Amino acid sequence: MISNNFILILGGGLQALSVAYSLWKEGIKPICLAAEEEEIRNSKFIKHFYPAAHKNIWEQIIDIIRSEQISLIIPMSDYFAELVSKNKSILEAEYLCHVPVPKFDIFLQGADKAKLMRFCEGHQFPHPRTRDIDLTNIETAAKYVKFPALIKPNRSVGARGIKLVHSLSELTKELPSTLKNYGSTTLQEYIDTNDAPYYNVMLYRSKNGVILGSTIIEILRFYPIKGGSSSLCRTIEEPNLLNICSKVLDKLQWVGMADFDVLKNQYGEYKIIEINPRVPASLRAADIAGVNFPMLMLADSLNVTIPRYSYKKNMYLRYLGLDLMWFIQSPKRFTNKPNWFLSIGRNFYFQDIYAKDPSTWFSWLINGFKRFLKKRKHMQ
Repeated sequence: MISNNFILILGGGLQALSVAYSLWKEGIKPICLAAEEEEIRNSKFIKHFYPAAHKNIWEQIIDIIRSEQISLIIPMSDYFAELVSKNKSILEAEYLCHVPVPKFDIFLQGADKAKLMRFCEGHQFPHPRTRDIDLTNIETAAKYVKFPALIKPNRSVGARGIKLVHSLSELTKELPSTLKNYGSTTLQEYIDTNDAPYYNVMLYRSKNGVILGSTIIEILRFYPIKGGSSSLCRTIEEPNLLNICSKVLDKLQWVGMADFDVLKNQYGEYKIIEINPRVPASLRAADIAGVNFPMLMLADSLNVTIPRYSYKKNMYLRYLGLDLMWFIQSPKRFTNKPNWFLSIGRNFYFQDIYAKDPSTWFSWLINGFKRFLKKRKHMQ
């Protein structure tokens, strides 16, 4: 029975809650290992919560696999995705524990922003002009990429470390601190979207090389407002975009979950920005669109019949905590469409609120407010 298999969620965040909910509604209660302060620790959607050790995290994972008889691991963060990818052969051969992530060399090809851009350039997939940059080749990189441009760390989360520069002098001034704080870095063409939405493309490619599920979201509002995480998005159908991203994964020989960040420039051309090699924070958008990625992972790992899902477009997902922050700071608070106050209805769902588990939302709200006050105090 598929429901008798135990699943370990590695990491927290909203994606962990979404994964747990997607499994829970199918009669499966996963186990979660995450930081002690994570809100999911009190969720009714999980069977057990293990606070992550500050040291010897690998030994802790192995102990949980043995004691809980884990058959599938789903990583939530870049850190955990990289850890299990490095140890994929050990986990699957010695512990009979399935890991829906690619082998480590393939993982790095997608997760490292610079390597992915070189891959896209070599195989003629649409992407921004990009060059590796350090203090020895500033003028050469700038001549190819042109201004305005983005200084982008090769390995970072979200928009951390990214800086917009408009001239060679500005680039020369800003680059040293990025190299010092983040290490290897690229210079990338700035894509003028003319304030248009950007896109996330979620795909799961099976160990047999088949795309088993997909969801595309158009991100309508995000916070921070100069470039951040989705606070309101909707599911769409875009066959051309789906085809581009699927071909990238085929060429990479990717196995597992991939979440593409894609921009559309002022000429209507899609540009692949990066791949998040894990479950994204906006995974619930797939759930409300009718695609249960965690169940696809489980079925693929166990070689059982793959569930079939009917995809629904124009389903809206709102992250209320972030959307409140967007409203406070955005000059478009009263003109944005859909209207902030009318962003409710039968096809509107919340990323941080689950009617079946209301206690988690109060935790998100309280902790989010504390983080905001702490950040605000730090900035003063």
